[in-house]
Amino acid sequence: MERLLSTLLPLALYNELIGECRLNEITEIRLRLQRPVYYAIQGRYRRLGKSDFIATQSDLAHVLSAATKSSMYAYNSNLIDGYISYDGGIRIGLSGEGVLKNGALATVKNISSLCIRIPHYVEIKDPRIDSVVNRFDNTLIMSKPGYGKTTLLRYMIKSLSDKGYNVLVLDERGELGGIYDAEQAINLGDCTDIVLGIPKIKAYESQVRSMRPDIIATDEIFGEREIDCIADCIRCGVKVLATVHADNVAKLKNSRVYSKLLDNVRYLITIIGIGNISEVSDLRKDYA
Repeated sequence: MERLLSTLLPLALYNELIGECRLNEITEIRLRLQRPVYYAIQGRYRRLGKSDFIATQSDLAHVLSAATKSSMYAYNSNLIDGYISYDGGIRIGLSGEGVLKNGALATVKNISSLCIRIPHYVEIKDPRIDSVVNRFDNTLIMSKPGYGKTTLLRYMIKSLSDKGYNVLVLDERGELGGIYDAEQAINLGDCTDIVLGIPKIKAYESQVRSMRPDIIATDEIFGEREIDCIADCIRCGVKVLATVHADNVAKLKNSRVYSKLLDNVRYLITIIGIGNISEVSDLRKDYA
């Protein structure tokens, strides 16, 4: 990961970071034009540099050029979706000025903010999680953004794979397995297959038949079509492990769309606070 960051980041920024912290501990770097740079370790932000390191237009341009292999046009569909996937599972969120064409978003220009998210594999020491893995059934991980859903998802994927389950990972944004030169930068287990960069709706439709998974794992469920695909996979006998953004279970239960998730999963894992697993609920018992 350090080698990837040394290519992605401007040299001055890279040197400032390695002089201040261990790169393998960083989970996020935020660059805002003409503003101080911030980085996060275990979800907690710190301002970079005692000398008030300021992000310049050149810094942002360097990151975007490296991430797009000097071809922004080729990544236009990603720009419209608000992110660029980089090698090793690094995802770069971006914001700037939208350009409309016939009322639809055609591209994004004058990019002024970048959020570089750096993936990590972390061993989760929690007997409640081990219990879910040992008697696995359809499971949903729920929290606000940035609290550690994806980190827990990676741990559970590898744990299930190590138990011999064929786990199919739908990695549309390229951040779960950190594929780099067709190899996993993050070890998700010997029995794990990764579908990279394919829209999840399409992957649900094709991969259940072609790869015969025991479990499908995916991050950040969004929208009714995807929820219907999950229900259909479960109907076919494939187990599902997924994450969703939500404050609490009441909000899911009161949503016409997202309440369907609770009808189809057995275990609900709730994270409140960064890395703080609050509850592991068996919905068959707790919300019967």
